[in-house]
Amino acid sequence: MSAPNFENLPTRLGEYMLTELLGRDTLTNLYLATQSHVERGVVLQVLHPDSPQQAVDYFLRAARARGMATLPGVSQVLESRLTGDVWFIAHERPRGRHLAQLAQEGQSLSTHQACAVISAVAAMCLAAQQQNIALEPSLAYTIFVDKKNNVSILSPVLPGEYMPEQCVACMQNLADVLLPILPRNVPGQGRVATLVQWIREGYEGSNLDWKTISATADEIKQQTSPKLTRSSVENLNSQVVIRQVKEKEARRTRRRGLMLLAFAVVLVICMGVAGALWLHFEQDALPPWEGNFVYVQAEQEPLRVLARPISIIEYQRYLNRYEDPNALNEARRERINAGVPADCTNHTPAEWQEQLRAVDSGEEWNGEKLTSRSPVRGISYWDALAYANYVGAVLPSAAVLETVREHVAAENLPEEWTTSGAESDKLYMAGTVVLTASPSTHPIVETNRATRSVKRGFRIAFPASRKED
Repeated sequence: MSAPNFENLPTRLGEYMLTELLGRDTLTNLYLATQSHVERGVVLQVLHPDSPQQAVDYFLRAARARGMATLPGVSQVLESRLTGDVWFIAHERPRGRHLAQLAQEGQSLSTHQACAVISAVAAMCLAAQQQNIALEPSLAYTIFVDKKNNVSILSPVLPGEYMPEQCVACMQNLADVLLPILPRNVPGQGRVATLVQWIREGYEGSNLDWKTISATADEIKQQTSPKLTRSSVENLNSQVVIRQVKEKEARRTRRRGLMLLAFAVVLVICMGVAGALWLHFEQDALPPWEGNFVYVQAEQEPLRVLARPISIIEYQRYLNRYEDPNALNEARRERINAGVPADCTNHTPAEWQEQLRAVDSGEEWNGEKLTSRSPVRGISYWDALAYANYVGAVLPSAAVLETVREHVAAENLPEEWTTSGAESDKLYMAGTVVLTASPSTHPIVETNRATRSVKRGFRIAFPASRKED
């Protein structure tokens, strides 16, 4: 797929004069431009002219989603239009300079600018989470900051609903964006670097939530003000951690009260059943089911296992970022492909375009009607491992996955990769264990982890300690 033929800038696209290329991904180019008749600065997101109809349809759905969404700190979408054979979205032009430009020039943010960026991204992502709006991580050339520390972000809204994996991806991407331009030789630089590390790696085994990230950035900003005393600066970490602990403890207390009330009712109505359960489970065992996860006591540590396989839309968002040469730096790509053979780092599933077309058209694929939430198939073990690395998860063993399937009744399951093999599970001969779609069918032993069967998908698991209370 070639890029638009706008290499010789400035050049005109309808009433817009394109002046500078900001960045590009697999489907679009992003330009600074001027709207001629009103002399207004804009940013144009231009779809590649030779894009297939499927890409055009997705681009238009994204344009509608961005036009309808209202998120703090996000620049307004002005219009989407077809000019000649070129589709584009016009965004209000943010003030200031984008972060990629600062990095290219070897500049760094001030402490207050870095905190403002962190707070702005946190506020946007928190609002998207609360409004159930799907997001893609914001790239460095889509985040702008001016001299007064005002931050504007080009809309990262996607069609669909918000998913938990997006939170992890947005956090890790925010850290990757900030690392090259962290404050240097200024008060507060160490605290900003620590916060970015927490955003990237979590704090004491758990990912921070967006409220805590924003509150910590605000405290750093306040405590590096020259009007503050030395003692208030020294209390940063303790204040943030104490607040987080108090908030978590309050939530735990409320949940414990509800759980005790429910337990009392169940105890009165079903004393015999409750007694049997008490004898069967240890008192401090993890609850077997909560929301979209199943809790399993694995051999090494408790796990939160996704109650369903990874979907087509989830894999598509990941693959779009992975295939975009400007979206991920080399260090991030190395982390994604940790443990993956060098000749297996192309992670496009088998019959991928056919699956996407079936989702858009409503036609059957391999005898099944697909939606964007249907399990992705055509996945190799290495594809599954790379996705797990991308979101900071692991793949489940055969024993763990079998336990999950016992708790969750589901139809149209794919075959699913596991981590079990001859070296880790003596029940199976040499090879990697793949659970079949039917629990009554004996598992498959796959001798080639690079195999991409159109019946095969996967799911992921997180250590239970990483759960946000």
